[in-house]
Amino acid sequence: MPYPRQQPGRQFYRWYFYDPSQPLATQTKGVPVKLKSTSWFGGDIGSAVVKDMSGGGAGLLVPRKDKVPEKFWVGYDRETRVKAQVKYRQLVDDKLEFLGVSWVSAEPQLVLKLLRKLRRRAFVIKQQPVRLVQNTTA
Repeated sequence: MPYPRQQPGRQFYRWYFYDPSQPLATQTKGVPVKLKSTSWFGGDIGSAVVKDMSGGGAGLLVPRKDKVPEKFWVGYDRETRVKAQVKYRQLVDDKLEFLGVSWVSAEPQLVLKLLRKLRRRAFVIKQQPVRLVQNTTA
């Protein structure tokens, strides 16, 4: 479940898709997205997990093997993608890297659309199917 929070020094509310008190190396929550190149053909870079997001940017957990460039597209589905630029990189361990990104010249409506989809996905709760038992004694 997302944790909205306004922090000092930030321009936008930030939605956390994990418990921010838990270290990144042990995280198991977040919302998956695809990363695409900004080149002419927009090839796949790899996958990432959105750990937090705001109107100004996001925090992504990515595999170090994917070699994420400074600018790329963050895509949730075919019609929802926003261009991002890396502001900082933080090594989590030998396999993971945390990227702080900002949105590059994105229309606010597009960022809001992405945030809504990520929030909806974060709120999905897996439930066991309910089995109805028919009363045969009457």
